Amino acid sequence: MSSDEATSLMDLPSPILFEILSRLPPTTLLYVKSVSKSFLNLTLDTEFLKLSRSTSPASIIINQFSSYETCSTDTLKFLKFEDEDTHSYCHDPKLDLVLQHYFPIDPFWMVGSVHGFVCFNYFPDYVETIYILNPRTREYIILPEAGGIREWPNDVMYSFGFDPVKFKYKVVRIYQEEIYDDNTSYYKSTCQVYTIGKGYWRNAGHVMFSFMPYGVNLYAKIHWLVRDAKGNESICSFDLENELFETFPTAPMYNKKRYWHSRSLGVFGRCLCVCDNYADTHFEVWVMKEYRVTSSWVKEIVINISPECNDWLGNKIIYMLKVLEDGEVLFLWRDDFLFLHHPVKKTLKKLDVCAGNILASSHVSSSFSLKNFEGEVVNVF
Repeated sequence: MSSDEATSLMDLPSPILFEILSRLPPTTLLYVKSVSKSFLNLTLDTEFLKLSRSTSPASIIINQFSSYETCSTDTLKFLKFEDEDTHSYCHDPKLDLVLQHYFPIDPFWMVGSVHGFVCFNYFPDYVETIYILNPRTREYIILPEAGGIREWPNDVMYSFGFDPVKFKYKVVRIYQEEIYDDNTSYYKSTCQVYTIGKGYWRNAGHVMFSFMPYGVNLYAKIHWLVRDAKGNESICSFDLENELFETFPTAPMYNKKRYWHSRSLGVFGRCLCVCDNYADTHFEVWVMKEYRVTSSWVKEIVINISPECNDWLGNKIIYMLKVLEDGEVLFLWRDDFLFLHHPVKKTLKKLDVCAGNILASSHVSSSFSLKNFEGEVVNVF
């Protein structure tokens, strides 16, 4: 990191800077401290220490996408947990942002949230449009169209992340092309990267995997569950700095004869985790205690599925959203509802925030303006 890069980073608003530094691996953080005395003082700041001890960002952003079945509209809701003991949550309807009032398109699908910027995709028919939006400043940009048509059996996955070394926000597009060969089929997944402020998509190679939706960010890398041509599952990561792929073993108990879409990848504290909801009798969460160390996988959570909750818990995909300070965990069941589980107290509670057609992500509100990115056309709504 040069002195000029350090100066540029120090120009960021404190909440964003705290968030960036709190998510760095310990070795990287030590290097950052050695570059600048200002960084050293910043990491000793009370707010930074508080954030770095926290297991996740302060709030959850919920994207309730439009549906004719439920009469829902494209709306953003913001959820905060206020009490450390009872974990009462706060949802102020006055802060809801009804996107359909400003964007005459639907549905909006949330890709992810990074430092207050939220990435959405919109794909009527076979045309894709990617938006980066800051709900607080009411600013947004529209990315140019990427190559590769999203048409069955081909598919497209999007992820959104941040490179803390070069201080770049990047949208990653995985274009999955199904290839037939000697009565068998497999996927060639081409990666395209858009760096906010650059104005164009770049190719970043390809891998021979089929990707599960919803990549997760950890240690400046985006991770996905993937399958090879033989149906074997692994974890594939994409380094946002050098833009290279790596793969390593997934959690135990994967059986390629089982229904693949009952497993999801998530982040448990500062560790990767796999949520497995295939069994009829229980749901389990495996946590990789040491990054990329296969032997460190531990079965951290087991939720026994009782008859009274079988109708709303069993056999569907479940996503890890947030680990609260006392260890209670917030999950998203499919795209239907949120629920809390305490691994020690064995409590299970559905949250009555909004029902059906929802996506959710950790979110930290920020007033950082998209106008700071030269080369982008910034709109205000």
